[in-house]
Amino acid sequence: MTHGDPNIDGAPQGGELVILGGGGHAAVIAEIAARAGWRVVGTAAAAGSTLGDPEGDGEPAVRALVAQGARLHAAVGSAEVRERWHARYGAGLFAAVVDPSALVSPSARVAAGASIGAGAIVQARAVVGEGAIVNTRAVVEHDCILEPFAHAAPASVLCGSVRVGRGAQVSAGAVVNPARSVGARSTVGAGAVVVRDVPEGAVVVGVPARPI
Repeated sequence: MTHGDPNIDGAPQGGELVILGGGGHAAVIAEIAARAGWRVVGTAAAAGSTLGDPEGDGEPAVRALVAQGARLHAAVGSAEVRERWHARYGAGLFAAVVDPSALVSPSARVAAGASIGAGAIVQARAVVGEGAIVNTRAVVEHDCILEPFAHAAPASVLCGSVRVGRGAQVSAGAVVNPARSVGARSTVGAGAVVVRDVPEGAVVVGVPARPI
C-alpha cells in the first residue's frame, strides 16, 4: 500500500513534506515519512525546529514551502492542536503518512493528514478520518470508523464495526469490543476493555472499562 493508492488521500509517493510538531511523535513521523519515500524539507514547532512556530514566526516559511508544492503533516499527539492546524492551513494541504510495514486493506480509506504507524493493520472497509492516528501495531478491524483527529494508540485493538468519535483516544493496549462506540473527545485508558458504548467526553478505565 503506497501513498499513490486512491484510498490514501491521493498524495503521490515521494513528495516533499513539512512536519508540524517537534516532539516524540514528530520524530516518529519523520522516520515513517522517510521510509515511505517522502522528503522532509522542514519542521515547524514552537521550539527546536527548522522553521519556527507554525502559528507564529514560522508560518510564512511553512506557507512558502507549500506554495512550492510541499505537503503538510500535523505530527503532534494533541487532537486539539492537530485540528487547529488543519483549520489554520486547510485540510487539502495535509498528506497522510503510512509506514510501508503497515497492512492497509485496498477497501479501507485513509483521509488527508492521517498517519498509520509501523506494523499497524487497517482491515476491510475501515475508515481512518482526517488527521487521525493509527499508531504502532494498532489494529483497526473491518468496518471500523476513526472520526477526524481520533487516535488508536500503540497496540490498541478496535474489533469489527467500532466507531471512535472525533478527537477521542483509545490508549495503548486497550481493546474495544465489536460494534461499540467511543464518544467524541473521550479517552479509553491503557489496557482497558470496552464492552459498552463510551459517552462523549468520558474517561473510562479497567476491565471491563468503567467511567472515572
